[in-house]
Amino acid sequence: MSKWFGNKPTALQKLIKTKYEKLLIHAEHNILGSDEIILKVIEAEFDKKSGKEIDGLLALTDDRFLFISKNEHHTFNYTNINDMKIKTDGKDKKEWELTLFVSRTSHIFDDIKKSEDSQEFFDILEEKLANPNARVLTTVTHNFNYFLHAERLNELKNNNVKITPFLMERDNIGFSDNGTRLLKEEHPDSLLIVEGHYREKDKKGNFIVVDKLVHLYEYNNETRIAEKIIAWPFSFFSGMMVDHFAIKTEIVGEEGTLVLNRSGKQFLSFLSNEGIIFKIKERKWYKKILGFRSGKWWKSSIASFGYIIILISLGNIIFAEDSGSTNVSKSNTQAANAEVQEETKETESKKLADEKQKQEEAARLAEEQRKQQEAARLAEEQQKQQEAARLAEEQQKQQEADRLAEEQRKQQEAARLAEEQQKQAAATNVYYKNCTEVRNAGAAPIHQGEPGYASHLDRDGDGIACDR
Repeated sequence: MSKWFGNKPTALQKLIKTKYEKLLIHAEHNILGSDEIILKVIEAEFDKKSGKEIDGLLALTDDRFLFISKNEHHTFNYTNINDMKIKTDGKDKKEWELTLFVSRTSHIFDDIKKSEDSQEFFDILEEKLANPNARVLTTVTHNFNYFLHAERLNELKNNNVKITPFLMERDNIGFSDNGTRLLKEEHPDSLLIVEGHYREKDKKGNFIVVDKLVHLYEYNNETRIAEKIIAWPFSFFSGMMVDHFAIKTEIVGEEGTLVLNRSGKQFLSFLSNEGIIFKIKERKWYKKILGFRSGKWWKSSIASFGYIIILISLGNIIFAEDSGSTNVSKSNTQAANAEVQEETKETESKKLADEKQKQEEAARLAEEQRKQQEAARLAEEQQKQQEAARLAEEQQKQQEADRLAEEQRKQQEAARLAEEQQKQAAATNVYYKNCTEVRNAGAAPIHQGEPGYASHLDRDGDGIACDR
């Protein structure tokens, strides 16, 4: 039956198994292909157009959609299904009605109980209609002995394997079990996996794994990642003091304290097998109990009162159970229905807890986002201030450069003017006694206005001296 329901069926799936076991055995040998993989099974009625309704099962495989009943079967390949429609059954608000549109024909299946199983069925069907070749991991095909930790989820994502929301919900069985499953994969030959921590100045880790070494891990259930913090050889615990309490065990050394929430004696047996010598702190039996360990009277009083209340409550529960033991036992089907109702209540409680957790997580994420936005805003303002300072500095440098350039230009202009004045002054000081000196100087002829021109050199008065 694991082919149909997996290795961790819900109470509703167990009820279907009990009710339709013979039909499923027949279908497995006569309808299914040898390599065909069942993705999900739910109970439904086939509403035929003749008005006749047939009780049976809807099954999704990796290749097709099946309706299986005692007298007739119907098969639809995903590629032949044009569309689907889901609505609340008009006869019962607690049930769904599914309509499949195949070519020009519609097929109606109703009396589908509203549950997380049926919701997963619809999720898978929707995925397969959108992509008939899609690979989908469901609560039927997943082996719950293996945890969907971060590395496995990434591997499935890289292989384009879709995971149903219901599988993710059911695979999360709590911090302790999730962490244990993950670390069991990391250390398949481990002797012990137990919750605990190591305390120096601060508390470190939350899981301890024992194989050839003693490993300390920090497991995060939100990210589904276990990070190794440190690993010690057994000899590290040589000479340490062991303090046993009612449940936990503390192994105290000079550098710090290893705390095991349980299985302390089993851990010590591993140390003994390795020849490690340690000391055991002697305590009277009652000083190992919570509230009596410190020896303070007020803590002992509070603890005693609490334990009395617990004993009275336990007595009331036992008495109530004894009183109810005379009731007539119910049939297997009634018990299964009760189990379904109980699981529904548990599911509702889990849903409420999950909703609360999601709201808290959403609030936390919103607060983180607000902080990130505020940090981004401050960073942007700081960047703007730095940019403004940089621009101001560049402007100042540019102004200084312009000032220096202007001063240089003025200096160059002053030098040029001085040079011109010097040339003019030099020009006015040139004097030739006669044209012979002019010619000897290679300056002939000299035009009026040029250095050395004089009227006594220009005898014909045409403005050109020594031209003959």
